[in-house]
Parts: sequence; C-alpha cells; structure tokens
Amino acid sequence: MVLKRLLWVWTPHPHQYAYRSVRTTTMRLAHLIHEVEHNRNHYFQLSLPKKSGIGNQLHYRPHRTLLVLVDFSKAFDSIDHRVLSRLLANIPGVNCRRWLRNFLCGRYAETRVGHRHSDRRPMLRGVPQGSVLGPYLFSLYAHPLLSLLNSFAGATADMYADDLSIIVRGQSREDAIPTANMVLKRLHAWSQENGLAINPSKREAAWFTLSTHTESDYDREGRWPLVVAGCQIPVMTMGASRTTKLLGMDLDPRLTLNAAATKQCAATSQRISQPRCIAHKEAGPSPHDLRTFVIGYGSSKLRYGSELVWAATTDSAKNEMQKTYATLARIVSGVPSTVDPESALLEANMPLSTSFACAHGSQYLRTHAHVRRTGCGDPRLSHRLAPVSASRHYLGTSYMPS
Repeated sequence: MVLKRLLWVWTPHPHQYAYRSVRTTTMRLAHLIHEVEHNRNHYFQLSLPKKSGIGNQLHYRPHRTLLVLVDFSKAFDSIDHRVLSRLLANIPGVNCRRWLRNFLCGRYAETRVGHRHSDRRPMLRGVPQGSVLGPYLFSLYAHPLLSLLNSFAGATADMYADDLSIIVRGQSREDAIPTANMVLKRLHAWSQENGLAINPSKREAAWFTLSTHTESDYDREGRWPLVVAGCQIPVMTMGASRTTKLLGMDLDPRLTLNAAATKQCAATSQRISQPRCIAHKEAGPSPHDLRTFVIGYGSSKLRYGSELVWAATTDSAKNEMQKTYATLARIVSGVPSTVDPESALLEANMPLSTSFACAHGSQYLRTHAHVRRTGCGDPRLSHRLAPVSASRHYLGTSYMPS
C-alpha cells in the first residue's frame, strides 16, 4: 500500500531498470544493442591520403561505442539516511513522507556471541534488505546520479538495481575515452559526496567496433587509459581473450552475441545429463513431469535473452541452439536421435516458438535498434543491411526456445 502511494507521487528514472514491469534484464540488454546499432548507423567523414600518395580521399566510417560497467560496494547498505531524507522532502504528500522517515528511523543493531550481547548502535545507513520498499528507496537515492550522468553530451547512463553502465559514443577511442573519463570523474565525486563506494574489483569496459582495420595507431597502442577512482579499467577490444559480461550475458566486440549463445548451449548441455539419468518410459517420471522439469531446468539457460540472441547471432550459433533444444525434446519424448527436430518437439509437446521468436524479434527490430535512420550519413550507404534479414523476421522458417 505504501509502495503504491509512493509510485503515485514519484516516478523512477526512465534509465533505472529492475523492480518494474517492462524493465527487465532483456530490456536493459536491448537498450544497449539499440545504442550500439544506432551509433553504427551514423557515419562521419574522414579525409585520408590516397594510396597513390597524391591528394586525399573522403571515407565514411561508423561511430563506435564504449561501454563502461561500474558496481558499487554494498550499495543498499551504504545509503545515507540524511541524504535520503532530503530527497524525500521533494516528494508531495506529508503522510507518505512521514511514514517513510519512520520506516528508516529507530533501527538498531547489536552483535551476539553466545549469551553475550554488544551495545546497541543506531543504524544511520542502509535500507532494510528483502523489503518491498528497499529497492525503490535506492532508486530514489540514485535518481540524481542518473540525471547528472545523462546530462553529458554523447553519454548515456543506465542502472539495473545497483549496477551502473555508461555508454559513450565516439569516432575513435581518442574521442570516446576522454569523455568517459569526465563522466567517471563526476561519478566518483558524486559517490564520495553521497556515501557510496565504487567497487574496484568489479569494473569492466568494452569497445564495440566492426573492424580493427579502421582503428588509428593511437587506439592500437592504448595511449588513452580509462580511469575511475585512481584505478585503470581494462578495455575489452577486438581479439581479446576474454569477454565483458553484462547481466549474465557475454558481449563480444562486434555485439553479435555469438559468445553468449555458445555459453548458453554449453551450460544447457551440462544440464542435459541429469534428465537423461531419470528419463525412462517405465521406471522414470511421467512425460508431463519430465517435460515440466526439462522446460524449467534444462532450457532455462537457453531461453535467457532468446529474443536478443536470436536477432543478433549468426546462423551457425542459431543452428547450435536448435540442436541443443532438440536434444531436450528427444529426452522428453524418448524418440531416437534420427528423428527430425520438429517431430521431436511435437512428440514432446514442447513449443516450437516460431511465432514467438519472430514476433519479438521483428517488433524489436522494427521499433528500436536495427531500423535505418534517415539523414544519418551519406545516402550511398543505404545498402547497409540489418543483422537479420527481413525474410527471417516475418516468414520464420526456424524455431527457438521460449
């Protein structure tokens, strides 16, 4: 009731995800893909010397995107009640403000060792963990931070709970990293003023580009370090041995999500052995119970972010996901491996999900990331194709786990 009253007089920041409908992890990842593809569809002109050495030639290059991931140490336990009280003073409704202040005040903590108790100490920081209001009070606390970071030109900041991600657009790392350093410097100053500490062990960065052949020598030599709170942030680039992970999904420099699809298939394959051990037509569970177990436990890894993965991955990664999903269907139905995937899915009464994947993918691609913008560069570049063809969007000749 109090939460409904709070949301009636206050709206969380539009760049704050989690704890609300249509603000899921998938939508957060979709917003990242939208920003990266939007930047790639905007070209800038670059004058370079001709190969003959006589005169210059005009080239068109897409904008690149720098992603910086920052995490706060014990964010929910570090909220200063005095700062939060000042923010609550701006909310209309006297009774609602009084109730929320009383909800935070009068809390004490003590330590017990055996039968001995320490002195009680008042809790002047933090919100109650596990409460309904706790996450929304943190969203209220971080509202000024998101407004501040999004005021920088060429930068976008989003939060999923207490995980902060900063997206910076630039022509090169020489252009993007100084902007990111200004944003991180202001972030560090705000966190010190408001009692939050940046976790030095949980900071990552990724440089999304299509090719390393168009990178300048300054970018390749790494002359532009990314620094926050006196610590350098490693930047994942093309050819790096590791990938950056956002909300449990691995991101490669091209943002094709092939690495995420491969890891999802590997995680699902590890779980396949367990349903196989209990799958038996006579001594095993009923097909309905086995299907419920397989869908909930076996294919849950494969379904995470399936709309985005299916829209961005290559055909080889999609085929691997199809094979893994068909293996789960054969375990449920008990049919041999020679049976085609569609028949195995029908026999197991598991969803083909053709319409599901195509509807979600085409709706997202039509309205957000992969729609070609007008007036964003040279008209001769209109031949650029979307990562997924229109026939695959609307005709839907394959299936996906839902």
